[in-house]
Amino acid sequence: MADVNCYGQLVGSGGAVIPLLNTAQTENAEEETKSDSNFVGSAQTAGTVWTQQYPNQSCVQAGIVCENDFSYSFLRSAGKIKLAFPVGSGVAGGSSGLPAPLPYPKRLASGDQVITMASAASDRTAAVTVACTNGEYHCFDVTPSGSGEHEFVSVISGESCGLTLQGRRISHWFATSGNNDAELTSPPYLLDGSGIPIASVCFTSSTGNAGATFQRCVNGSVSLNSRLVFRTDA
Repeated sequence: MADVNCYGQLVGSGGAVIPLLNTAQTENAEEETKSDSNFVGSAQTAGTVWTQQYPNQSCVQAGIVCENDFSYSFLRSAGKIKLAFPVGSGVAGGSSGLPAPLPYPKRLASGDQVITMASAASDRTAAVTVACTNGEYHCFDVTPSGSGEHEFVSVISGESCGLTLQGRRISHWFATSGNNDAELTSPPYLLDGSGIPIASVCFTSSTGNAGATFQRCVNGSVSLNSRLVFRTDA
């Protein structure tokens, strides 16, 4: 896969701005997006720069742009997802709406890494990013290989939404479609244990000019047997 540009910013509660840049982001692979040395002097892990310059501020907005397509981006802290970030494509010259607010602002710690999954324009990986009422964030993805129902699983553990977020309530979310525009026959649905849709969110078009940003989720209660799915006809 090709190397592409990945760039963006983290914005703090008191005016902090951490510019981010990776000019060699490998498509279809998770890679760290470090600080932009053109603006802050060196390429460092985002959490390290944040704690050095803005230790008393919380991250309240963010936007990560990939040159072609995008799947998700999150802040990895001690192997877990501390924050998940709005994302967008640079194909049309920019992604309107970014940087966008984070539902539950948090402070960064030294060593916290911005991890981004940039997808090739031809890749079918779709993703759903969620925020829960307890302040927890998570990212789920799936790559369709044909028609039918496709279940999103955790990008950390590979487990279902139900196993990952049992007992939580999703309050905000967004979805990225991957290269499935002509094959989609449904939006993502959160299903209860009986397979009945209880919440839904529409995809943000891949390689479009609008960023994927958090929106409210109604009735996002997650139980052990909950599943997060969508359907295609090919």
